[in-house]
Amino acid sequence: MSGRGFEAYSYSSRKKDRPVIRFRIKAALFIVFVVFILCFIIYMTEANINSKKINSAGFSADSSVLLSSQEATEPENSEKEEKSIINPISASEPLSETYFGKCVFVGDSISVGLADFQLVPVKNVFAELGMNIEKINTETMKTAYGDVTAIEALKEAKPENIYIMLGSNGIAWLSTGDMIECYSQFVDEIKKELPDSKIYILSIPPVTAERETAEDEPILNSDIDKYNSELLKMADEKKIYYVDINTALKGNDGKFPSDMAEKDGMHFVKTTYTVMLDYILSHTVE
Repeated sequence: MSGRGFEAYSYSSRKKDRPVIRFRIKAALFIVFVVFILCFIIYMTEANINSKKINSAGFSADSSVLLSSQEATEPENSEKEEKSIINPISASEPLSETYFGKCVFVGDSISVGLADFQLVPVKNVFAELGMNIEKINTETMKTAYGDVTAIEALKEAKPENIYIMLGSNGIAWLSTGDMIECYSQFVDEIKKELPDSKIYILSIPPVTAERETAEDEPILNSDIDKYNSELLKMADEKKIYYVDINTALKGNDGKFPSDMAEKDGMHFVKTTYTVMLDYILSHTVE
């Protein structure tokens, strides 16, 4: 009896233990599942947060490439905007004559008159009788810095603004192509040595009707207009400024009025220089 009772008790006890074990296994699996889900949610949340931080800071691979690309192109775009020039220079608010203290004038005998009449500071005129565009790159002239080439004087002066008027002396015998080629070399050298200076190309002035028909070295206004047109193209190509004083000095007939010229029909009387300088003062860029 006692043995069977013991067996009955033991069998009964084992039957009662089985549901408890299955419950524990299920509970353990459920907990593991819940923990896995929680870990997955936490992982995805953190990944999303980090992704936003990376994107906002610009440190992801794609973003960094994009930012680098933008940084590389921004200065280029700024430079292009800065160099956006519309020629001829349009009218602007007139400046005072003190502006000429920041300028240098390079030219031939016509520009010499600026110093002779003391209309601009004498030390700011780099010009010579007989100078022409063919000689400007190699021949010396008298300047405040000694007998040096125009480019050497400019390097010493380091002016804020450089005005060049060359071509009147030579238009009668030099080809337009040769003059533009020499002019281009001169401008390139200035840009290389003085990258911060503003370069203004002045169109060469017209001549009188009498000079067009002169027996000794006649000059045609049509040749002047052709040359000035090429100067304008050069200025556009090189991103420098072009000031059309030729049009400002022409009469209604398209020629240089006789009362504004010396007897040779090309050089200026003093009042003509005033007209030219007033035009320059009202046609500048910031």
